[in-house]
Amino acid sequence: MRLQLFKSASLFPTCLNAFATGCVMILASALAGCGAYPIAPVAGPIVTGPVAPGIAISGVVHGGQQPVANSRIYLYAAGSTGYGSAYPYSTGTDLLGTNVVTTDNNGNFSVSNKYTCPSASAEIYLVASGGNPIVGSAANSNLTMMAAFGPCNSASANANSTVVINELTTVAAVYALAPFMTGLANVGTSSTNTTGLTNAFAAVNKLVSLATGTTPGAALPSGAIIPTAELNTLADMIATCVNSIGGSAPNGVSDQSTCGNLFALTPNASNVYPTDTITAMLNIAKNPSQNATALNSLASGFAQFQPTLGNTPPTAWTIAITYAPAGLSGPTGIAGDQQGNVWIANKTSKSVTLLAPTGSQTGIYATGVTGTGAIAIDPSGNAWTPGSGASLIEVPAGGGTYISFTGGGLGMTNALAVDALGQIWATGSQNGVSVFTNNGTPVSNSAYTGASASNAQSIAITSH
Repeated sequence: MRLQLFKSASLFPTCLNAFATGCVMILASALAGCGAYPIAPVAGPIVTGPVAPGIAISGVVHGGQQPVANSRIYLYAAGSTGYGSAYPYSTGTDLLGTNVVTTDNNGNFSVSNKYTCPSASAEIYLVASGGNPIVGSAANSNLTMMAAFGPCNSASANANSTVVINELTTVAAVYALAPFMTGLANVGTSSTNTTGLTNAFAAVNKLVSLATGTTPGAALPSGAIIPTAELNTLADMIATCVNSIGGSAPNGVSDQSTCGNLFALTPNASNVYPTDTITAMLNIAKNPSQNATALNSLASGFAQFQPTLGNTPPTAWTIAITYAPAGLSGPTGIAGDQQGNVWIANKTSKSVTLLAPTGSQTGIYATGVTGTGAIAIDPSGNAWTPGSGASLIEVPAGGGTYISFTGGGLGMTNALAVDALGQIWATGSQNGVSVFTNNGTPVSNSAYTGASASNAQSIAITSH
């Protein structure tokens, strides 16, 4: 059995009915619409001083397999006032402010001692803008690439303190961060979903190694599989533009340059055409089925990263990480909690598998006692699933010893849902709907009945 996590995605996955192929699939929803964002960084409101010293970061910018000279380096922190929000920088337009950093003739750069962290846990990322991708060539003003670094001033950031920025790190960063991103200077989340943003930054290190600019990343769990050929092909798409002197596609009409050809195929949902390579990739991530075949043709002429998909393009440019955790057996239900953990109900083995946000298996619970394979998570992070008889099973948040509940007119249960109060609603062959508080107490001694409640297969909760 396999579990696939799809990007461009949100923190909370949606279960797809793909079990006939023996797979559980989590599809991340894409956010619609992003404009043509300028290459220059966007200034934010002024806030007061530094709270943590910055770590030393050095690295190299490569276009394809060659260095990019004279590229301007920006260091951004993610915002926390909404999706796509920019951090309100106190020193200028990014964390480096007036400390200008550019790459040398070999593409090397260093930002050591040139910035301070907004906080130790603030998520930061690097953007390379412009520069000379070919020795002796003119500068390419359309060139933008990025590397999603991770927590500022943390152990994990220090481990990646020597960074490669190239087309492959750009693809990995954009696809992982797409739900939180509206432009190269605008990556942010709401104040209630910092965990989702943290998990998205961590996903980058599964797709690509920031130390080498190649796949896979060091954080990819053992046994997990990434679509290397698809990642390379996406990187080759923007490499055609990066390794040139630039171009444009005003109103979607290419000037016949490699950049113009890329931009003409990658408008956003509002039909606004990009002017830089990060925005082009973001538009692909958010509109994955748009011009899929034509985009693949761009990559075939400039295969800097190998292997590629060749002449067999996908129907949509989605990126999946495939997991094969032990104990996955006839999975028929899946749910994500607020920490990004993934709970899977296994109908064949009558058990619950729990995966951490990293994709590593936390454990297998309630073996032999679960029922149909439905699963739901309450506001406290506890997982609820039907028992093998007329019962409900609760697995505590984070895994542990299950608790069994009966009563309330409960029969064999097909479907579960949790409301805003944390109450668990169960329906199935009991010819009604049973409701339990989140401590397992039936709200009523009997099920709520009605003509349409007989043997119901699904249930949903409205907001009213």
